[in-house]
This record gives sequence, structure tokens and C-alpha cells, in this order.
Amino acid sequence: MKDKIEEILKYVKSAIETVQTSAEAQALRVEILGKNGKLTELFRFMKQVPAEERQAMGQLLNNAKNEADMIISAKETFLSDSELNEKLMKEKIDVTLDLNEDEIGALHPVTLDFMRIAEILTGMGFSQIDGPEIEYDKYNFELVNVPKDHPSRDMQDSLYITPEILMRTQTSNTQPRAMENIRPPFKVFTFGRVFRKDDIDATHTPAFYQLEGIYVDKKVGLADLKHDLSLILKKYLGESTKTKFRASYFPFTEPSVEVDAECNICKGKGCPACNGAGQYEILGAGMIHPHVLEMNGIDPNIYSGYAFGFGFDRFPKMRYKIPNAKVMFENDIRFLKQFK
Repeated sequence: MKDKIEEILKYVKSAIETVQTSAEAQALRVEILGKNGKLTELFRFMKQVPAEERQAMGQLLNNAKNEADMIISAKETFLSDSELNEKLMKEKIDVTLDLNEDEIGALHPVTLDFMRIAEILTGMGFSQIDGPEIEYDKYNFELVNVPKDHPSRDMQDSLYITPEILMRTQTSNTQPRAMENIRPPFKVFTFGRVFRKDDIDATHTPAFYQLEGIYVDKKVGLADLKHDLSLILKKYLGESTKTKFRASYFPFTEPSVEVDAECNICKGKGCPACNGAGQYEILGAGMIHPHVLEMNGIDPNIYSGYAFGFGFDRFPKMRYKIPNAKVMFENDIRFLKQFK
């Protein structure tokens, strides 16, 4: 048995030199020290050793087991550490390392175009004001001449939170708030999100942006409205953009007009982006109804005014020839990178 023990140790010392991975070292451990390993098998023959030699042979076998374990463990630890270090080097992330290329964000096309039109409006003497997105029915409808039983409410699928509170359906809620807090003459505009139960298609989304302008002073007339809107649209859309004013109806203005602009994607021929019309309805406007002025504490016999408003998403949609409005709000980095 002594010769057998020496032979196994010699084999271990030779085999360990050829081991290249921790998995191979583990396999050698199983081969020598496992349940059916070569040294483990020798312990089963101890009962055949003469009694007077059993203690010395047992000591020799235990020493051989410990030596084999030490040899294999040392190589296994060395290889495991090497493999771990190699893996860590491959996966290493140095948070202090400068990037080869800085990734700079871009402003959203709606933001870009709002900045552009805000500059135009402030240059014409308008000041920016804000209004709440969660609004009282009173400000969203009643004080702009839309009482609870008015049929025009059916034109807007409103999102009510309570019977008297809703997500605003239009930025016109800033009209009565401005008239409450500012004495005429004044020129103001507001910009923000509005909410309706619209289905998503090429030109509609349930949450979108509107911009509204209000001008109240003595002797403000329809000619002022047409002049100012024409100037704004020329500065914003370009001198070559074809626009058309046509009579319309809004409960808070009288008389009222709508303004259409030629679709710059199909150039008036008709396409999915303009629903085949060849043009967009880009804004509604009109002279502020005398009853609206009166309800909000302004004497309509002394003052008059105009108001205009539009779904603002349509403007960057036209400017950048975006065929479908919903892509502007999908947070697709491929779309947003185009506006750097």
C-alpha cells in the first residue's frame, strides 16, 4: 500500500503541471480525493492491513491525502484568481475615463418651434402668461361663453376629474384669468398642453400643445387681427407659405375666422399627413365676444380685443415635414437626434 500511495502522489505532482484551468484542477481533485477517488479507495483497504501496521499506515495515508489536497488547492486558487482577473479586465469600466465622443442631447421640435414663435410674439409686444392644466369648468368653459348646456361642448370630448374640475381642453382658460388680473390694454400669449379624448392618427393625439394670444385695447378691430396674424405667420412659416382666412364660428369670438395653410409635404395635392385636403387648418381666431369681456369685468363699450389659438404641434409638423404627429411623442432617440 505504501508503494501505491507514493505512486498516486507522484501522479498528482506530474498531472498538476499540465492543468491549465480551474475546472481541470477541480477534475483532478475529484479523480484523487473524490468519493471514488484513487486515495479515497485506499482507505477502504485499511481493514486488511495488519493491526500492528495499521496506525502507521493510516498516518501515511492521511499525510498523502493532505499533501495531494494542498498541491491541487494551490493550483486551483492560482488559476481561479487568474481567470477572475482576466474576466474583470475584460469587463472593466473606468468611470473617470473621458468618452471618445460626448453625446449631447437635442431640444424637441415642439420646444424649438415654441422658442421661435415666442421670440416673434415678444417682438410684437406680447408677454407670456401661464394657466393650470387641471382647471375649473368655470374657467375652461363658462367664462369663455360656453355654459353647461351649450352644444359646442359636444365638439370636445373632455376629461373630467369631478363634475366641476377637468383637464383643460384648450388654453382659452387663460383668457378669463388674464382679464381678472390684468387691466387693459394688454397683449399676452400662453403656451401649454391640453387634453381631449382624441384617437391617435396622423394629425391628432389625446394630449397636445396649444398656443393662444390675446390683445385687448380700445378700438381693436378685425383688421388688426388679420394684420397681426398675417405678420406672425409670414415670420414663422415663411413668406412663401400660402394661407387662407375664412369665416367660422367659436362661442367666445364674434366674428370668428379660421386660417388654413398649404400642406408643405404634398404642396396642396393631398396626402395622409393633411388627410387628403392639401392644406392644414392651423388656427382659429376672432374678436373677443363682448359678453366674454363683460363677464370678466371689462366694459365692452370701451374696450375690444382679439384672440387666436392653435394646436401648436401642427407647426413643427409642417416645418420639419413630419408625416405623423405621434412620432413626436414616442421618445424614439432616432427621431430626436435629427434635431441637433
